Amino acid sequence: MALLPTIKKRGQQSGGSFLSYPQELGTLDRHNHYVMFFINQQANSQVKFADGAYDSNADTSNEATTLTIKRAPTKRLAQAIALYMPAQLQMSHSANYGEPEIGSAVARVLSAANDFNSGMKLDDLAMSIVNSAGDQLQDMATKTLDATIAPGAIAARDIMTGKVRNNRTEMAFEGVGRRSFSFTFRMLPKSSKEADSIEKIVTAFRYHAMPEIQGSDATGRTMIAPSTFDIEYKPNVHLHKISTSVLEGVEIQYGGERVQFFNDDHPVETQLTLNFKELEIITKERIAEGF
Repeated sequence: MALLPTIKKRGQQSGGSFLSYPQELGTLDRHNHYVMFFINQQANSQVKFADGAYDSNADTSNEATTLTIKRAPTKRLAQAIALYMPAQLQMSHSANYGEPEIGSAVARVLSAANDFNSGMKLDDLAMSIVNSAGDQLQDMATKTLDATIAPGAIAARDIMTGKVRNNRTEMAFEGVGRRSFSFTFRMLPKSSKEADSIEKIVTAFRYHAMPEIQGSDATGRTMIAPSTFDIEYKPNVHLHKISTSVLEGVEIQYGGERVQFFNDDHPVETQLTLNFKELEIITKERIAEGF
């Protein structure tokens, strides 16, 4: 699978530029798999990078399905970036669980409710609730003393009674964390043309990861948000999809044991690390769609 036909298939404008490393990407067996980075620039952006052309055929209106707030419109750049498939790809989901404390009053009321459903008398139920409320007030008073004028009150009580209160925590689902993706590319140019391409790639990622000042006054306080990215594995038959993401971090390292340069002053080695985070939260519905 060649690289250029793949980009045209995505609706790339004729004459639209793209950046790639290595040069033979998509043409040799060892480079048949690669990663495409499509750039969505804010529609109200005033600063243009490179040719500044937009892909009029691209649709960025449905960037994500689980977002509550409609985001500012973006335009897909005609320029895209293609890089070789890294040695490793990693993806993880995280479901957040907390352990809230269930107070004794709540626990006893729930128990009383169960007793009521099982036929407990109303008088006995009322007495149980009153007793639990009294114990709760006593416990609150002890905690207040411990936190204010009598530090150690709870510890003293536990030592004297030889008993420790059970916090009675329960596991409770609290939400889902957004997925993060990190890519590291080690680029060693074999020609001056490839070295120029690497420099443009690094500059493009740095540029689109940062905001811009609105208006011509560089001291202005209003910033236009950075670009977003659509990342695709090529070809992708069995891998997960990645939803529209922001570029949280760009790390560049020149040289290996030490920095070295060619005769034209291009660095001999450039290592680029990109950290992305998806805008939306991935749910079962999105996983069913391949994300």
